[in-house]
Amino acid sequence: MCASRVAAAELPPTAAELHAAECVAALEAQAEALAAQVRAGQQELRPQLTTQLEYGAAFIGTAYLRGERDEPRSQALLNAARERQGELSAQDLLARQAQCAGEASRLLAESNALERAVVSQVAKRRMAKLLER
Repeated sequence: MCASRVAAAELPPTAAELHAAECVAALEAQAEALAAQVRAGQQELRPQLTTQLEYGAAFIGTAYLRGERDEPRSQALLNAARERQGELSAQDLLARQAQCAGEASRLLAESNALERAVVSQVAKRRMAKLLER
């Protein structure tokens, strides 16, 4: 491994990285719950599921555009955020999900057409995976 990659791997996560991981984990949990309902026959929830998946993809895309492209590091941060999320009360998780959804909505509103198209494609692929379970 080159010296710059080793140095980058040893750096502590930034506040932006931690925040993005926490939001992706929170939005992911909400999407998982919606996907279970859609699989159970509540097809009317598909648009809401699509929106949640787009919100999560918006955070991932924003991190990518900031240059955060170390997939193992990002996955480790997301896994840690999932674990910490388990310690939240249901009310705190709902509050985080609402806050992150609002922020993701703003990110999407500020994105260009190409970025929105990529987010949409990522969300469609994720939906297909969630619904095939």
